[in-house]
Amino acid sequence: MEGGHENLHEFLGDPNCVLVTAEIDGRPVGQILGHILRRWDSGKPMLFLYSIDVLGEYRKIGIGSELIREFNRIGAEAGCGESFVLTEESNTAAMNLYHSAGGTRVFPDEVMFVWNLE
Repeated sequence: MEGGHENLHEFLGDPNCVLVTAEIDGRPVGQILGHILRRWDSGKPMLFLYSIDVLGEYRKIGIGSELIREFNRIGAEAGCGESFVLTEESNTAAMNLYHSAGGTRVFPDEVMFVWNLE
């Protein structure tokens, strides 16, 4: 991975970046990462869940939900008022995970636009 360790150290050195890992017997089996987003229009920042991954053989045993709980605990401790994640309705696994972890779908018609900056 090009710049992997350097990028990880830079990410972990930023107080607005959050990384939580799950381990079983010292082996990493899952991770969640996100960003604390400061806002000018609100007294509280928001916590953006950017990515969550659990190894296939460890899915559906509660690791993803536990990662989300810990992620949200860290966000609350940092003063965030809410956390959010974007996904596709067709991503059934993600939809089920976020629902089972207590997430609420707010707008059924959300659309995401992306701009390539490279």
